[in-house]
Amino acid sequence: MSSDKPILSVRNLTKTYDNGVQALKGISFDVYPGEFLVIIGLSGSGKSTLLRCLNRLHDPTSGEIIFDGTHVEKVEGQKVLNLRKNIGMIFQHFNLIPRHSVLSNVMMGRLGSLGTLKSLLSLFSAEDKEKAMSYLKLVGIEAKAQIRADQLSGGQQQRVAIARALTQNPKVLLADEPVASLDPATCHVVMDYLKKVNTELGITMICNLHFLSLVRQYATRVIALKGGEIVYQGSPEDITEAWFEKIYGEGAKEVHVN
Repeated sequence: MSSDKPILSVRNLTKTYDNGVQALKGISFDVYPGEFLVIIGLSGSGKSTLLRCLNRLHDPTSGEIIFDGTHVEKVEGQKVLNLRKNIGMIFQHFNLIPRHSVLSNVMMGRLGSLGTLKSLLSLFSAEDKEKAMSYLKLVGIEAKAQIRADQLSGGQQQRVAIARALTQNPKVLLADEPVASLDPATCHVVMDYLKKVNTELGITMICNLHFLSLVRQYATRVIALKGGEIVYQGSPEDITEAWFEKIYGEGAKEVHVN
């Protein structure tokens, strides 16, 4: 860790949906600069809700989220958009524009930094294009820059999504099940690039994962959720198979092997 001071602090965070489902029940933890923090848990444990609260895609019901001294839960309007530049996000299903080129998709990450008119007309600068190409190179896909996004494999599309998120210059990158829809070999390729972003660019990573084998390989620290509560915080090496099966029961098989 590069600092003793957290870049992100979560205190007593709760989220109750309109239908009465309590997805998060008093979650508290800190995230430190340069970490590769992995959140594990079965489907429905609150992993995705947690990530979406961190950059205000979901509004928390109560509690505090403090990022770089700012109370995330209190920001409104344009400040929410500014927050999402600093806390970028990668989704399970890529969220690319299929008919647009790879390069065009990556530069979409710059729209929030342009004025309204430039955004409407997609008037990107030469610097924007240069930066987009540098990030495509970082994730090993610059040769595909002019190809339509829907002509790429799933793993390639996820790498485009990583490059797009990087054009926002985030300090923290959230990855919500980024490899859940990919085959095992491709999982490792995508995770290797996320780790590269973490180590070479120094971007703090918070990643939801389903498979314990990936957690052990890539995480610097782990938080385990069950039923909206934290049941473990610590090193991935300290998660024994016996503990895992005790916490997750029959569902452990879902997240045990890859």
